[in-house]
Amino acid sequence: MNGEFSIEYVELPNGRAPAREFVDSLDDKAAARVDAFIERLRLYGNRMQGKFVKKLTGDIFELRIKQFDRIFRVLFFYQPGMLIVITSGFQKKTEQTPHAEIRKAEQLRLLWMKHRNRYTGSQRERDAILKELGL
Repeated sequence: MNGEFSIEYVELPNGRAPAREFVDSLDDKAAARVDAFIERLRLYGNRMQGKFVKKLTGDIFELRIKQFDRIFRVLFFYQPGMLIVITSGFQKKTEQTPHAEIRKAEQLRLLWMKHRNRYTGSQRERDAILKELGL
């Protein structure tokens, strides 16, 4: 594995991946830039320069991506075994990272920690998980 990390996206019980949907919603150039930074994160992980990665809470980090006058953020957390799990992303419009985005990332982290993207049970049970998260 030569020191490289693996990247995984949090998936919801309905199969959606919020972070991937965010990247896919961007124009082609912005999406390519965000994907290039995610690839850089995969290669360097916790050795990536501080101007690109910032710790927001005990577990949640943000990857900072700037493209001209636009600023994008991708939130993620580390897991043992050289794994980076990406929770969500957004376009930054304010000086501080919105608390709602941090809370969302923390909820998605808890979801991933509990299920690891493997959802069993009925559709009703999966819908209940989404409802509980408010997603």
